[in-house]
Amino acid sequence: MQITTANPTGHDSREGLLKAARELIVGRSYSAVGIAEICAHAGVRKGSLYHFFPGKEALTLAMLDALYADFEQEVLIPALAGVDGLGARIEAFVRAIHDFEAGIKADTGQLPGCPFGNLAVEMGTHNPTLRQAIREHLDAVTAHFRSVLDEAVQDGELPSHTDTDALAEQWLALMEGILVMAKANQDPATILRLGPALGALLNPTPEARHES
Repeated sequence: MQITTANPTGHDSREGLLKAARELIVGRSYSAVGIAEICAHAGVRKGSLYHFFPGKEALTLAMLDALYADFEQEVLIPALAGVDGLGARIEAFVRAIHDFEAGIKADTGQLPGCPFGNLAVEMGTHNPTLRQAIREHLDAVTAHFRSVLDEAVQDGELPSHTDTDALAEQWLALMEGILVMAKANQDPATILRLGPALGALLNPTPEARHES
């Protein structure tokens, strides 16, 4: 999706840069995209970027903040707080993840997988600033998961001895794996096909709970 802005205001210029960074960096990679291309995609002069951000890294950090806010509002909150019961919340989460990724593919022609995970793989070993920001966003996602699991313990859906910190981290890890597979296939249906694995992990049968 091409972004063009005629005579943009300051706010429009900043938002255009964030959208351009999101489309280009998420669609390709951090290293493959330069400042000139981002500015051209946003329809602004290069000076506009430096007016709002010290450079590409700072723009990327702001883009990740905006991306997390969208993910929280479009996926985490409605899926995890919009229904009752652990099983229903897991199913709603899988569906919301599917719809989120399918929407991006419809707009851009590409299924990105998890942008945070993608960037962590690319930059995590040699850019501590980006790695720390990504870690904080993933921790925020995990906190949503832990809250759901804590409520399931309180409601008796999970055993009282459940380590919700560990289980929330496993939820994140499995979600990341599912999104890697969906990206490799470039098919959002992969998420629906593999989604039941989350239910098996997080909401086992009563017999399995008793054995644990």
